[in-house]
Amino acid sequence: MNKTVSIHIQGFPFTLEEQAYETLQQYLKALKEILINEPGGDEILQDVELRIVELFQECQKVPSSVILQTNIEEVIAVLGSPENFGEATSEKQDSSQTTSEERHEKRFFRDTESAIIGGVASGAAAYFHIDVVFVRAILVLFTMAFGSGIPLYILLWIITPSAQTASEKLQMRGLPVNFESIKSEFKGATERVEKNAKKWSSQFRRDSALSKGLRQIVLLFKKVIGILLVLWGLFSLIHVCLFLFVDPAIIPAQVNGNFTSLGELGSLFFETNQLTNLAYFGISIVLFSIALTSILLGFRVLFFFNRKWFSRTILFFGVTFLGGVVLLGIVGLQTLKSFTIDGAVSAEVSTISADSLQLEIDADSYWSSTSKYRVSNKNGLFKPSKNPDQWFLFAENGRIYKSGIAITYTTSTDSLFHISIEKKANGSSYQRANQRAANIDFPMNVANGQLLLSSGYSFPSKDCFRDQEVIVKIAVPKGKKVWNKAAVVYPYSSENQIDQTSHRAYIHTDGKYSAW
Repeated sequence: MNKTVSIHIQGFPFTLEEQAYETLQQYLKALKEILINEPGGDEILQDVELRIVELFQECQKVPSSVILQTNIEEVIAVLGSPENFGEATSEKQDSSQTTSEERHEKRFFRDTESAIIGGVASGAAAYFHIDVVFVRAILVLFTMAFGSGIPLYILLWIITPSAQTASEKLQMRGLPVNFESIKSEFKGATERVEKNAKKWSSQFRRDSALSKGLRQIVLLFKKVIGILLVLWGLFSLIHVCLFLFVDPAIIPAQVNGNFTSLGELGSLFFETNQLTNLAYFGISIVLFSIALTSILLGFRVLFFFNRKWFSRTILFFGVTFLGGVVLLGIVGLQTLKSFTIDGAVSAEVSTISADSLQLEIDADSYWSSTSKYRVSNKNGLFKPSKNPDQWFLFAENGRIYKSGIAITYTTSTDSLFHISIEKKANGSSYQRANQRAANIDFPMNVANGQLLLSSGYSFPSKDCFRDQEVIVKIAVPKGKKVWNKAAVVYPYSSENQIDQTSHRAYIHTDGKYSAW
């Protein structure tokens, strides 16, 4: 019975015979003594240990099998015996690496040291012992001829690991991975790093052409950025001055295809002139701070200012910006309060005794008091052209006009059609919300088994826009139908759910009826 020892090498667990463990310990101790005066000795020893891990994993038939003394001897035979290491041996090893007859494996890695993008071409060149230029030329030809060069490169970049350790770099070139080759590879990598560092250091010296060229490019880029900041700041400052010192009532704005003014637009949302003025003042302060900060930063990039004066000015603009944000926050909270309470008024406006109910929709009746309607209906022959978004929300002559009517269907408890209207609005209290709802004017008429509905409604501008809504509720007797344009719209079943009746519908701005 042999005693075993459990150890970890570079984080990998292994179980060794006691004799094998002692031999491995003596071997690593000898290597450490040889490397004690070598630059980068610790890194070389780590690479050697990683190579030992690879060889141990090859020796194990199963992951939990025990490493024997014979396995340690095979590892030492591959890596080399410490007593044979020396300068002469190292030189001999360096000169005969490419012709060595020792058994060693060859693997494909990405060579990130000499890479331009991901190191795929460099790794392939090292694997096949050819010039990397040929590999890159082949990729370019594949891209131009078949269009597959770039996808192939990206795929190899994703699935191919990069050569990180000295052992992996040696395997990439098909060289034996032993102590001397690992040490030589580490020295070579160090020399390449130092050579590249000196090369770039010489190129970036203040008197070098590359350094002067880069400084000129950076200086040009800074000037372009500075000029753009100044121009953008001046452009914004002009608009802020117009907004601040010109009456917002004459500044044009556009809503849903209709031109209006900022003053009229503000009156749709702000209940008092005080809130409107605070909102405009807060917006002006915020934009004013941003514009002046942009101008100042642009001049700071183009010229040199006193740092203390510049910092204080930026701080002042920052405080001003925060003040404007606070004002806008106060206005927002005050306005939000008037949206918090839902109010509604409802009434049954008519009953109809008929076999069916005919819906007629007039898309223009709620415009009867507007100049647009009077002009468009001259002689009763012409109607205006309008885009689908136009007139969704419009203000004129002290009223706000809004389109879109909801319809809901229920089952009547008797043989009559019952027509009810529900008007909704928001407010800061139930009384205010209900009053806004009651102020909604919705044109409709019932006669001879017909229900004539408008596609929109209006309300006083002083009520502002507070989510006003009109819902037409129709109670339909069992077995009876509702028609619109020679088609049954209730009971209505969708193609996807034939056995289920839709109880909701909507009248659009242009008078179109749709069930949902």
